[in-house]
Amino acid sequence: MASSGHSRSLVGALSATVMALAACVVLTGTAHADPAPPPPHSPNASDAAKQLADAQHDAEALTEQWHGAQDNLQTKQREADRAEAQVKPARAAAAKAQQSMEKYQQQIDKLTAEAMESGRLDELNALVLSDSPSDFLDQMTTLDSFTADQKAELDRAAEAVSATKRAQDEATAAVAAAQQATVQARQAADQITVRKKQADVRIDQVEDLLKRLSPADRAARISDDGSPVGVVLGGSGKGVMALKAAMTRMQSPYVWGAAGPGRFDCSGLVYWAFKKVGITLPRSSSAQAQVGRPVAKSDLQPGDLIFFYSPVSHVGFYAGDGKVLNAVQTGDVVRYTDLDKMKYNSARRL
Repeated sequence: MASSGHSRSLVGALSATVMALAACVVLTGTAHADPAPPPPHSPNASDAAKQLADAQHDAEALTEQWHGAQDNLQTKQREADRAEAQVKPARAAAAKAQQSMEKYQQQIDKLTAEAMESGRLDELNALVLSDSPSDFLDQMTTLDSFTADQKAELDRAAEAVSATKRAQDEATAAVAAAQQATVQARQAADQITVRKKQADVRIDQVEDLLKRLSPADRAARISDDGSPVGVVLGGSGKGVMALKAAMTRMQSPYVWGAAGPGRFDCSGLVYWAFKKVGITLPRSSSAQAQVGRPVAKSDLQPGDLIFFYSPVSHVGFYAGDGKVLNAVQTGDVVRYTDLDKMKYNSARRL
């Protein structure tokens, strides 16, 4: 516990900007009420510490949503690229089908002329009443004046025209949808970027406050919760291997948006560690909370990913003995914290 002198210095450091910290950053896609304004009187140490904690949590949530928006944008761009690639073969197939249909044009013209001369109107009516080449071929294949071979060829041509048109229509529609999705994803990313810039202002304020804290107050704020005791990291599972990689980054500073190798935010540490063992995870903690399989809190094993808050905005590795290895908060480092002190949400195992 900090001494009363330390409490007074903490109040002095935080009071100067507590009004600035009252502004709420609205999270895109998530409803959050504005925080209550600070009390009219000077806050005590507990009030000031809560303002600081709330500001940091809001900033971390915004940063994680920004990571998620980037993941979403990349996914939509890949979808658009795939859809665009599908259009080219569809158009080539349509052109080939058109050539196949034109192969019969002379024969069709001859039959039409014979129909006019002989007074047989079925072939002529098929031509006149058709709304499209496909419709015309459909009608022609029902007429008795063709041989079996001619009918088979016409059937193939009609199916080719119909199938290729469907494929081209579907591919064109897919491209339009994917392009629209990309536009929407980019707009979402831009909106999140705006929110992140707002969060950066608050982060700067928090970091300025941290610089004003006395060494004793700063140390109390980031006091170590101790290392796991008696834990054996055996096995060759990807989670254990990633945990071992993360352990090599102990004491690396927390930096918003960083993903190593020397600085990390919470999801950046997880992303970096799994990348080291050959697995590319999504960048945001909320998306990381969808990978692997769910694990009950009572069944946690070292290497499992643990997620915090609702909605998810923080992640760390379960290290055993009730400890979580994580990039904790701004002004802090990669270290162990007690699981029981954190706002547990869920866990996953890869």
